[in-house]
Amino acid sequence: MRAQDLRVGATGRVIVLDFDGVLLDTERTGIEVWRGLLRDSSLEPLGTLSVRPDGTLDRDTLRRGLTGALGRRRTRVLWSEFERRNRARADLLDARAGVRPFLAHCRERGHRLAIASGNCRDWVEGHLGRLGIRSAFHSVHCAGPGVRTKPAPDTYLGALRACAPAGPAAGLLAVEDSYAGLAAADAAGLPAVWLTDAPRSAVPPGPVARRVRALDELIGSL
Repeated sequence: MRAQDLRVGATGRVIVLDFDGVLLDTERTGIEVWRGLLRDSSLEPLGTLSVRPDGTLDRDTLRRGLTGALGRRRTRVLWSEFERRNRARADLLDARAGVRPFLAHCRERGHRLAIASGNCRDWVEGHLGRLGIRSAFHSVHCAGPGVRTKPAPDTYLGALRACAPAGPAAGLLAVEDSYAGLAAADAAGLPAVWLTDAPRSAVPPGPVARRVRALDELIGSL
C-alpha cells in the first residue's frame, strides 16, 4: 500500500490505534525506569536490557535473566518495584506530540477511532481519563482473560467488531509502534502506519502503509 492510498474514502474511516508508544510515550520511560532500578539495586551486570530495533523492551528476556540470577521471589519483588515506579512516571506524562491535533482532526472529519492495546484496561482507561481524551474513542480493547496479547490479532478484531459491526469498513487503518503490534494488525487484515523513531535501516516485520514520527503527520492524508 502506498502512502497516497491512505486517502481512500474522504470521511468515515475506522482507525485503530495502539496505546503505549503511540498515544503515550511509556515505552521509552519504561526502559528508563528499568535502567534506574537496576542501577539503584546494583544489578546492572545481571539485568542487561535488551531493546528491540522498534524501541520496545524485550521484557521476557529481562525476566528470564533476572529469574536465573536472582530466583523467582526476588524477581517478583523487583518487578513490583518497577511497576510502582513506572506508574508514577507515566502519571506525569502528557500525550505524545501530535496526538491532540490528530484527534481533533479525526473528530472534524468524522473518523471513528478505537484503541487496541496489549496492556490492561485499568492502565489504558486510567490514562485516557487523566489526559481528558477518552471521549475521542468509540471503544477500547485490551488484552486480558480470553483476549490474547499481540502479536495475536484479538484486540484488533474486537475493535473491528465494535466499530464496523456490519462488516469491513472503507479506509481501515491501524497505527502501531512495535513489531508485535504491526504483526497483530496485519493478522487482523488492517494496513498499518508505523509510528517510530527507529532509523530508516530498521525493517518492520511486514509491509507498512507509511512511517511517521508523530500522529499529526497523518492529518494531510486522512
